[in-house]
Amino acid sequence: MIQRIQSLFLLLVALLGIVFSFAPIIELIDYENFFTMNAYYVFITEENTHEIVFKNMGVGVLAGIITLLATYIIFIYKNRGLQLKLSKLILLLLALKLVAIFIYSEAATSKITTNEEHLLINYKIGVFIPIISLLFTYLAIYFIKKDDELVRSADRLR
Repeated sequence: MIQRIQSLFLLLVALLGIVFSFAPIIELIDYENFFTMNAYYVFITEENTHEIVFKNMGVGVLAGIITLLATYIIFIYKNRGLQLKLSKLILLLLALKLVAIFIYSEAATSKITTNEEHLLINYKIGVFIPIISLLFTYLAIYFIKKDDELVRSADRLR
């Protein structure tokens, strides 16, 4: 049943995963250069060119896996146990994605400049999307458990 509340939360996680693929994550500002990190690359932002400085495909791959997994969980509504396990896997993958973002940003800053004191870091919307997705996934797990308890109590009455 796609109209259940946990399906809506999982749909929001999938939609946020799609938005994350296109949103800027971090902006790094050196004296004369602007660098932008998205889910796949760190690139220098000049007037008309976008030269790739550093590749961080791991973050983009994790975002894709999370999006596909959240979409799959919506359609296995008859198997609440598997839904619960896969939702917990999404929580783990979201935590890994947050760690990967900060590891890749540290690697990119070390590659961009040797003097990190003169580097300004601006966090963009892409950093907050995994945190919001964690919240929505937790709420989906809560409502899957609640739904499972309701079904089990109805089975006891029969």
